[in-house]
Amino acid sequence: MILEALQIGARLKSTEGENYKCWLVYPNGERKNVRRDSAEKVCNDNERYLVFGEWEGIRWRQPKKDY
Repeated sequence: MILEALQIGARLKSTEGENYKCWLVYPNGERKNVRRDSAEKVCNDNERYLVFGEWEGIRWRQPKKDY
């Protein structure tokens, strides 16, 4: 779910600290909480496809276009 959401343009955001929380923000503004261990696994497994360090959150390099 997280990977697919990133591929269609959602951004992964999180708080900082030991008990951080993670959530997805979709292009339409919808917000959905995600498990932090799942988010961490997706980020580690797909690091080369992701852009980190942006204020808006982690994003996929090239979102898929719906044709």
